[in-house]
Amino acid sequence: MKFTRRDFLKTSTAAALAGGVGLTAQPQVQAQTASQPTVKRWYKGNMHQHSQWSDGDPLPEWAVDWYKSRGYDFICPSDHNIFQAGDLRFNSSGTKPTMTAEMKAAFKGETSLWKPMQCETINNKLTQKVVDQARERFGADSVRIKKAGGLTFVRMKTFDELVEQFAEDGKFLLIPGFEQTGSCPDKRAVHMNFIGVRKTFKYIKKEDPVDTIRETLAAGRELYADSPFLFTANHPLWKFYDITPSALIANSDVRFFELCNNGIHRDYAARDDAWEPEHFWDAVNAFRALADVPLLLGMGSDDRHGYPDGPATKGWTVARAAKLDWPSLLEAFNAGDFYASNGLDFAEINFDGKTLSVKIDAKEEGDYRIEFKGTKKNFDRTRKTVAVAAEATKSADRLIETFSPEVGAVLETVEGTEGSYTLKPDDLYVRAKIVKLPRAEQQDWRTGPAAWTQPYRG
Repeated sequence: MKFTRRDFLKTSTAAALAGGVGLTAQPQVQAQTASQPTVKRWYKGNMHQHSQWSDGDPLPEWAVDWYKSRGYDFICPSDHNIFQAGDLRFNSSGTKPTMTAEMKAAFKGETSLWKPMQCETINNKLTQKVVDQARERFGADSVRIKKAGGLTFVRMKTFDELVEQFAEDGKFLLIPGFEQTGSCPDKRAVHMNFIGVRKTFKYIKKEDPVDTIRETLAAGRELYADSPFLFTANHPLWKFYDITPSALIANSDVRFFELCNNGIHRDYAARDDAWEPEHFWDAVNAFRALADVPLLLGMGSDDRHGYPDGPATKGWTVARAAKLDWPSLLEAFNAGDFYASNGLDFAEINFDGKTLSVKIDAKEEGDYRIEFKGTKKNFDRTRKTVAVAAEATKSADRLIETFSPEVGAVLETVEGTEGSYTLKPDDLYVRAKIVKLPRAEQQDWRTGPAAWTQPYRG
């Protein structure tokens, strides 16, 4: 069917966040005064990962150290529906031991989450191996253990304790936050991150992802009215194309989504006739640009649960800020002055209101390519749906949206490490993607390395 500007405006939220309509990347050096220039630099971070506070493999200190030791500048430990606060508790991410009065008495005066180790009655990822792993790295006394009621409990370090142990001014920053696991009755997963906050609230379950997202964001705005925060729509492919482009077309005040960190859950088959994350991104922004509302910005994350010995990551975000603190990073994100990556880096990104210029930080020898991508104003706006039976989704019958290949087309290609593109009168927006050659013939969203700027319009 045709998805027109009038249809968009009927379903789109009325509010458009200030400053989000015509994003302009800040220059690498922006002068405040002639004598006091503000020098901005790139900071690498990950805003989505997990530990034993929810369903991640390692203890929280191991998870934080994993990123710090690999050169990250900032992270947000975003466990499911929980913040790493000091309240005494025993339940987390499906782990619900039966606590007798005698067992509770054993923890009198204690703080934080005490999680039972895996045993005959408790099946989770917390094993002796996980504890030994942390003790070997941080010392024998680094992990507190208490036995009660036939169970062995391990104390999780709080966010503030992790800050004290790992944070370094100007070198490594921990940002509070959590992942809200909303859903729909047909088992569609609608996960969202609240970044920069310490309070959680019960997840919201509505008939459609459009309403689940809208009401979750509204609840967050009410709860965090005095706390600037970042809200992201997570992994739209998971579990099986669960968040559609229309869900974020209709929620135009959702500014951020995870471009990297996408996959079909377990053995669910990807469909050749459905969108991939980049096409999802462009479909949303094509219709948002037509309606003159804020464009959707792409973030990279690895949603890490397992922590291998090697450097393997699936995605990260690099923001350009004057200082490594939350206000400066938040300002960079809201200005669109950041990029997503799963293997490459930009040395420069500049947009002067008309021309997007980029330079690749080519750390290795080889051939590089810059693809300037966007959508024309007269693109084919036909939106089709593909019916998928419950046997394929392993949850419920599903309608998957498809969009024209004119959405997110390559506008120009530059071979090399520097290039620029000037917006044409019929361009809705432009963004740049960088890749390293040679690329596999069947390269898609699963392969890399690559990096993506944000979309820009005049």
